[in-house]
Amino acid sequence: MLKKLIGLGIAATVLGAGAGEAAAAPSAASLPKGFLLYEAKAAGPAKPWEKWKVSNRLSRRLEVNPCERNPGAKDRVAARTITYVAETDHLSEQVVIYRSETAARQAFDDVRAGLKRCATGGTKPYTHTYRWKKTDIGDEALRIGGFFFETRARYVIVRKGKALAMYVEDGLVTKSLKSSHFRTMLKDARTMAGKVCGLPGVCS
Repeated sequence: MLKKLIGLGIAATVLGAGAGEAAAAPSAASLPKGFLLYEAKAAGPAKPWEKWKVSNRLSRRLEVNPCERNPGAKDRVAARTITYVAETDHLSEQVVIYRSETAARQAFDDVRAGLKRCATGGTKPYTHTYRWKKTDIGDEALRIGGFFFETRARYVIVRKGKALAMYVEDGLVTKSLKSSHFRTMLKDARTMAGKVCGLPGVCS
């Protein structure tokens, strides 16, 4: 179960990235410090039971990753991932900038293909199912529900120009994927789709 949740970005900090990943990398210079929506919260202060981590690693897996692929850093010029764990609460935010709109579109297509290929899996009772719908944000977007043996998770992925942005949370979601269950995440994705166009060359 933990492996599958991590594959889609939930509880990534349980196995987390190394402490050194929070340091800015030269290849991530096009994502200014503080650019992500949850970056200020990640900087603290945090309660004793809360754990925030920030990674600029280009080769980090996409937070929406149903087939648990390792795409590596090819065609990526910047990336930042924020993960949060507090007891049973999990959240992640990720922005990846690609070298071209074609590369970003291919990355989005790979996620969509992965959802189809890995829509169901596991052995009883540890099975999983993913459902998804198109969402009217950016150039293309999906809202996704993950249904696992003992938990559920929500995902939103949006592409705008050369950038992908992803938001992941655990919590209530039904098979109809009601937009009300994604309200905060959709708002965050819409905000970030606008923000990335302020970065040089992302939406031109």
